[in-house]
Amino acid sequence: MTSHITISEPPSARFFQGDLQQLRCFYYAATFRSFTRAAAQLSTVQPTISNHIKQMERLLGVELFHRHRRGVTLTDQGALLFQLAAPLVEGIDRLPAEFAEQARAVARQEGRLAAGQELLLHLVAPVLHVYRRAQPDLRLVVYSRVREEVFHMVVNGDVDFGIAARAGLGSGLEFEEMLADELVLITPRRHELAGRDAISLADIARYPLLLPDRASSTRQVIERAFEERGLEAQVTMELERWHVIKEFVALDQGIAIVPHFSVLGDRRRLAIRPLRDRLPPLPYGIIRRKGSHLSSPARALIDALRTQAARSDSFSPVERIHQASR
Repeated sequence: MTSHITISEPPSARFFQGDLQQLRCFYYAATFRSFTRAAAQLSTVQPTISNHIKQMERLLGVELFHRHRRGVTLTDQGALLFQLAAPLVEGIDRLPAEFAEQARAVARQEGRLAAGQELLLHLVAPVLHVYRRAQPDLRLVVYSRVREEVFHMVVNGDVDFGIAARAGLGSGLEFEEMLADELVLITPRRHELAGRDAISLADIARYPLLLPDRASSTRQVIERAFEERGLEAQVTMELERWHVIKEFVALDQGIAIVPHFSVLGDRRRLAIRPLRDRLPPLPYGIIRRKGSHLSSPARALIDALRTQAARSDSFSPVERIHQASR
């Protein structure tokens, strides 16, 4: 004799196979603490909201709301369901706008990026020089901005991606490292430190120092290193861009600590001394908004940057990319 076994679904399983509109009614009723305001939000009437909520309560076997004369409040079970349901409903409600935005990005036949001036000159430009010969129809919009502006443009979707140091990365952004660059000391060529092989931070603290602005990741590394050694730098000027700092050093207005990539072409007019044993390297790379989609040109450019960054083991990371233009 054949036996038959029947497995019944719990009420919760039947509920989650039901109408998503019920969950949206619950979400907005809980958000506004009012069936009437939830109805207005969903372009329906209050009895419809009330009926959907009653159906949910019957299927789940729990009471979701305390009903009051002036509105509703969540029960403990209702609060638990709201915590679980909110990300789902909010994601569904955002879906049309996000789909439209990302569809436009995928279809757009141009890439948009932002980076600091020196990064553009020494990281992006050499790659573009090679890549555009293979992709002559590539259309790019390139913005030269300081680091905080780069982050802002990426967050707002004004660019597909930025190139910057990882320090200070916001929670809505993701980072892909392209290179870790060392910091170096630059001085006028006739400066007392220009001929020294081993230079300590205590040596640097004896001379007027030019620093980047306070938002700079390099500035943060420098200040932390001085504080850890109980030293105080003689800061004489704060300057926003690396090329301005280099010009002032060349004019004998002070010395400075800068990323190595920013002085690759300045050896004839500046003395450049390594500090790799004194200061940690700074990671630089691609900054993107989490969940964003890239246009085809933007994806192609990022692939080219990856390829050049890993092309050869015979150069330091920055020098590998710099060699692409030769």
